[in-house]
Amino acid sequence: MHMALKEKTVIEQDDESRNLDDNMKLLRNIRSQHIVDISMMRVVLTLWLAAAVVANFPIFRESYSEVEKRELKKFPKFSWSKLVSGDYFDDINLWFSDTFPLRDGFVSLNTQITNAFGINTVQLHGDVTQGDEIPDITQSEQVSVESPTQEESQPTAIQPEPQLPAVEQLGAMLIVDNAAYEYYNFNQAVADNYAATVNRAAAILEGRSQVYSMIVPTSMAITLPENYKANTNSSDQQKAIEYMYSLMSQNVSKVDVYSSLFAHKDEYIFFRTDHHWTALGAYYAYRDLMNVKGVVPAELSAFNEYKFDGFLGSFYAESGQKASLGNTPDYVLAYEPTQLQKIHTFTAAGEVNYSIVSDGNKLSAANKYLTFVCGDHPYGIMTNPTIIDGSSCLVIKESFGNAMVAYLTQNYQNVYVVDYRYINGVFPGTLSQFVDERGIQDVMFINNVSATRSPALVNAMSAFVGE
Repeated sequence: MHMALKEKTVIEQDDESRNLDDNMKLLRNIRSQHIVDISMMRVVLTLWLAAAVVANFPIFRESYSEVEKRELKKFPKFSWSKLVSGDYFDDINLWFSDTFPLRDGFVSLNTQITNAFGINTVQLHGDVTQGDEIPDITQSEQVSVESPTQEESQPTAIQPEPQLPAVEQLGAMLIVDNAAYEYYNFNQAVADNYAATVNRAAAILEGRSQVYSMIVPTSMAITLPENYKANTNSSDQQKAIEYMYSLMSQNVSKVDVYSSLFAHKDEYIFFRTDHHWTALGAYYAYRDLMNVKGVVPAELSAFNEYKFDGFLGSFYAESGQKASLGNTPDYVLAYEPTQLQKIHTFTAAGEVNYSIVSDGNKLSAANKYLTFVCGDHPYGIMTNPTIIDGSSCLVIKESFGNAMVAYLTQNYQNVYVVDYRYINGVFPGTLSQFVDERGIQDVMFINNVSATRSPALVNAMSAFVGE
């Protein structure tokens, strides 16, 4: 009896000892596994932090947004005054948030996700606010520009077809089938400033140069199907242009391009995937300008024609690369003067010669509008060696002017091109100084109507014009 109890006790002790050993082994295994897991986590965390630190060096940050077509915030320059005021660190925060790595990819991905869930807000193209009421023009304020014919200015209402193309509203854009359109919202204060700036230029240059004003409508006003115009909250571009012209003095020659563009609205005068006009649309405007000047415009046959396929512009990028736009890319037609092929530009880096028509096949799908005079430069000059009468003109423009300036080489010996957004960094003087130093006879303000609602753009133009 006692022997059996003793044996049982020994067996139980052995079992307990084995259980304790097993538990200890299990604990050691768990501890070892935890040590391995923690070590791995430390390695992963260290690598992630190292990658984040490296990625946030200024040299690895984005500097230009293809989606927004703009330079991103630059890393701020240090100054003691900004450090004391706190502005220096605020500027670093702005740089950090504006330039994160793979920025455009994340922006496009976000847009695609929100579109997939039926959310219509996307990255806006330009500033969009509720437009101001456009003042009516009295009879005494009517300007001497040709207006569309009665048939053109009041198109016959088109009855809706049984099945209209699919329509999507994407923030600042309206996509109808395979074409996008930018909304325009009239801003009276900025429009008044624009007209006043042109008037000031004409007053400053009176007796020296003739000033011309060309305000170009966008595709929303011209090529958007009539079925949709009544339901879009976009200001009346024709009325807005007429209002601004009514404010300009008799010293300004106003060029109406709305009429001719509307008359050719069924032609390829605006891109579908980009906010610019085409070289054909710009050519019709060039003819209007020459008609106002009283000279014969050159024919397109006087130029070498080039065609570049596969253009997917700003609307395509801002829409999150919508398939309805991407499946039918635009093409770019460009016209090169036969007498000259280069534009001599002046930049912060020095003087550079660029092709008037760059090879669009070597440009990315998003950048094929750079075919025209290789994009925006502070200023440049094109000289036609076959014209020796000393004639010259100055075009003051934003990017819409790029598609048109080559045509002017057929009417002037020297064509100067100034982009008022960048001129200050290269030529710190005023319009009057620029004109006097080069003996310029004609000064042409060529801007799309959206530029006349932007305070930043109009202020930059006004700064160049001077007092």
